[in-house]
Amino acid sequence: MTVESVELFRVRMPLRHPHRAAHGTEDERASILVHVVWNGSDGWGECPALARPTYTAEYHDGAWAVLRDHLVPELLARSALFAGGTVGHPMARGALSDAIWDAQLRGGDESLLGYLGLDAVPVPTTTVVSLADSVDTVLAAVTAAPGPVKVKVEPGHDVEPLRAIRDAFPDRSLAADANASYQPDRESHVRALEALDELGLRYLEQPHPGIVANGQLATRLRTPICLDEPIDSVDAASLALSVGALAVLNVKPARVGGVGAAVELVRWALTHEVDAFIGGMIETGVGRASAAALALLPGCTLPTDLGPSARYWDRDVTPAIIADAAGCLVLPTGPGLGSPPEPDRLAEVTVERLTFRR
Repeated sequence: MTVESVELFRVRMPLRHPHRAAHGTEDERASILVHVVWNGSDGWGECPALARPTYTAEYHDGAWAVLRDHLVPELLARSALFAGGTVGHPMARGALSDAIWDAQLRGGDESLLGYLGLDAVPVPTTTVVSLADSVDTVLAAVTAAPGPVKVKVEPGHDVEPLRAIRDAFPDRSLAADANASYQPDRESHVRALEALDELGLRYLEQPHPGIVANGQLATRLRTPICLDEPIDSVDAASLALSVGALAVLNVKPARVGGVGAAVELVRWALTHEVDAFIGGMIETGVGRASAAALALLPGCTLPTDLGPSARYWDRDVTPAIIADAAGCLVLPTGPGLGSPPEPDRLAEVTVERLTFRR
């Protein structure tokens, strides 16, 4: 393997609508795009770590520093991926790994779908609805959304909106995502989760922090428990399954370390008969295309959380990922993991750029 150069792009893109979850609100999205030249082929990856360490310990500025000061210099010095002593930082590592994988596939004129033996068919989706102070606002968003929906919840913004949705749509596939905002030792939080259990949810995602408390909660609820934040490896998934905390698995390729690690987790879920789906982190089209392709893997038994570009941006950094009339994503079919950024748009949204050469 010969990596000839690496470029890092720090980009900022205003969201069409604020994204509000229990861990915070974002009006714009900062992300890191990684461009490598490998044996003469170009490849792109994305690190969509959030602005603050409220979702996981990894965050935007820290990921930028780790790529700049450690991962990229180590790669160029040793001509081997992750041969240095840096540990952790799966989002930063995943972006670099995906960029190299993208370059390799492009060098062989092969698509990710072709490499994985998947057909280029539309990808069914779930619409994620942000937190809102008004029940009517949440209900309107659900009414306008196609297909299954998942609603962000937190203590105080949970039972009332979901009950209104269930009353309006008795047969709609409905899930809730708490982003670890409920504490197992707070009676009011436990009562709210028990009330949500009466609403026929497809799953309840990450109600408590960690793994063990969710296993204990699962013994008291009928609703399947989905885990997200603490599942960063097959070992973590196996532990969660062993304590009864894992009925559904949200696999976010960026969070777990890139496309390769995500494929491994989806295949683990298939082997262990755990429902799984591909989640998103409001990536640009660079990271979104490859993540959406993985939603076609046999282990993905539930629709992906990923949406079309127009749900998030007035203009994406890549050619827009679109949805068909049924709300399914239409994937790019060219070589590599997806479509590379459009140079003029990339220049518009880049706030910092670094170039490293051998």
